Amino acid sequence: MEFTDDPHPDSPVEWADNPLSNFLERASRTVTPRWCQTEEHWTSRLTQQLFTDCPCCLLFRGLVIGVVLGGILGVVLALTIVWTLSQ
Repeated sequence: MEFTDDPHPDSPVEWADNPLSNFLERASRTVTPRWCQTEEHWTSRLTQQLFTDCPCCLLFRGLVIGVVLGGILGVVLALTIVWTLSQ
Protein backbone atom coordinates (compact mmCIF):
# COMPACT_ATOMS: atom_id res chain seq x y z
CA MET A 1 0.00 0.00 0.00
CA GLU A 2 1.48 3.34 -1.01
CA PHE A 3 1.04 6.50 0.99
CA THR A 4 0.81 9.77 -0.86
CA ASP A 5 -0.20 13.38 -0.35
CA ASP A 6 -2.70 13.36 2.44
CA PRO A 7 -5.91 15.30 1.72
CA HIS A 8 -6.24 15.80 5.50
CA PRO A 9 -2.71 16.59 6.74
CA ASP A 10 -3.84 17.37 10.31
CA SER A 11 -5.40 13.91 10.71
CA PRO A 12 -3.54 11.34 12.84
CA VAL A 13 -4.30 8.67 10.21
CA GLU A 14 -1.95 8.11 7.28
CA TRP A 15 -3.60 8.37 3.87
CA ALA A 16 -3.52 5.16 1.83
CA ASP A 17 -3.46 5.86 -1.90
CA ASN A 18 -5.62 3.06 -3.27
CA PRO A 19 -8.83 3.05 -5.31
CA LEU A 20 -11.11 2.21 -2.38
CA SER A 21 -9.72 4.94 -0.10
CA ASN A 22 -9.80 7.51 -2.87
CA PHE A 23 -13.40 6.62 -3.83
CA LEU A 24 -14.65 6.72 -0.23
CA GLU A 25 -12.90 10.03 0.43
CA ARG A 26 -14.40 11.64 -2.68
CA ALA A 27 -17.84 10.18 -1.90
CA SER A 28 -17.81 11.44 1.68
CA ARG A 29 -16.71 14.91 0.53
CA THR A 30 -19.51 14.98 -2.05
CA VAL A 31 -22.38 13.44 -0.07
CA THR A 32 -21.65 14.74 3.44
CA PRO A 33 -19.17 17.62 3.15
CA ARG A 34 -19.74 19.11 6.61
CA TRP A 35 -19.57 15.83 8.53
CA CYS A 36 -15.85 15.25 8.26
CA GLN A 37 -14.80 18.89 8.25
CA THR A 38 -15.85 19.75 11.80
CA GLU A 39 -14.55 18.07 14.92
CA GLU A 40 -17.78 18.89 16.77
CA HIS A 41 -19.92 16.75 14.46
CA TRP A 42 -21.11 13.46 16.00
CA THR A 43 -19.38 11.41 13.29
CA SER A 44 -15.99 12.92 14.14
CA ARG A 45 -16.53 12.44 17.87
CA LEU A 46 -17.59 8.81 17.36
CA THR A 47 -14.56 8.14 15.17
CA GLN A 48 -12.27 9.56 17.87
CA GLN A 49 -13.81 7.16 20.41
CA LEU A 50 -13.46 4.12 18.13
CA PHE A 51 -10.03 4.82 16.63
CA THR A 52 -7.18 2.53 17.58
CA ASP A 53 -3.82 1.60 16.07
CA CYS A 54 -4.41 -2.08 16.77
CA PRO A 55 -6.03 -3.80 13.77
CA CYS A 56 -7.39 -6.65 15.91
CA CYS A 57 -8.99 -4.21 18.34
CA LEU A 58 -10.51 -2.29 15.46
CA LEU A 59 -11.89 -5.53 13.99
CA PHE A 60 -13.48 -6.59 17.28
CA ARG A 61 -14.91 -3.11 17.89
CA GLY A 62 -16.48 -3.25 14.43
CA LEU A 63 -17.86 -6.73 15.06
CA VAL A 64 -19.41 -5.71 18.38
CA ILE A 65 -20.99 -2.61 16.85
CA GLY A 66 -22.22 -4.68 13.90
CA VAL A 67 -23.76 -7.33 16.15
CA VAL A 68 -25.52 -4.71 18.29
CA LEU A 69 -26.84 -2.73 15.32
CA GLY A 70 -27.76 -5.94 13.46
CA GLY A 71 -29.64 -7.21 16.50
CA ILE A 72 -31.58 -3.97 16.83
CA LEU A 73 -32.39 -3.98 13.12
CA GLY A 74 -33.45 -7.65 13.32
CA VAL A 75 -35.81 -6.99 16.22
CA VAL A 76 -37.34 -3.96 14.49
CA LEU A 77 -37.77 -5.94 11.26
CA ALA A 78 -39.29 -8.94 13.09
CA LEU A 79 -41.72 -6.72 14.98
CA THR A 80 -42.69 -4.97 11.76
CA ILE A 81 -43.37 -8.30 10.04
CA VAL A 82 -45.38 -9.63 12.98
CA TRP A 83 -47.38 -6.42 13.19
CA THR A 84 -48.02 -6.46 9.44
CA LEU A 85 -49.17 -10.09 9.44
CA SER A 86 -51.48 -9.55 12.41
CA GLN A 87 -53.40 -6.80 10.62
